[in-house]
Amino acid sequence: DGIDCEHAMAQQDMNICADKDYRVADAALNRAYKKAIAGLEAGDRTLLRDTERAWIAFRDAQCRFEASPNQGGSIYPLVYAGCLSELTRARTKQIEAGQQ
Repeated sequence: DGIDCEHAMAQQDMNICADKDYRVADAALNRAYKKAIAGLEAGDRTLLRDTERAWIAFRDAQCRFEASPNQGGSIYPLVYAGCLSELTRARTKQIEAGQQ
């Protein structure tokens, strides 16, 4: 796409870069989750799956709240994606540390 995310200046480019960053964070979370769930017994897999679904709902709601002052503005996607990235990276660290 030709966007230099290290030096993005236009709001649209920054929004695209923030979304890309979130996708990288989400992929890392998915890898950590799959690794963690593979090592669990059936009952614990169900608990982790349910926990992860609840966490995703929390993360998405939290980020909508954090970005809400910017609703309708061109910066909203940047703020929302930045929040998603931050919380997703924190969750990945929790899972990797065995603190599901």
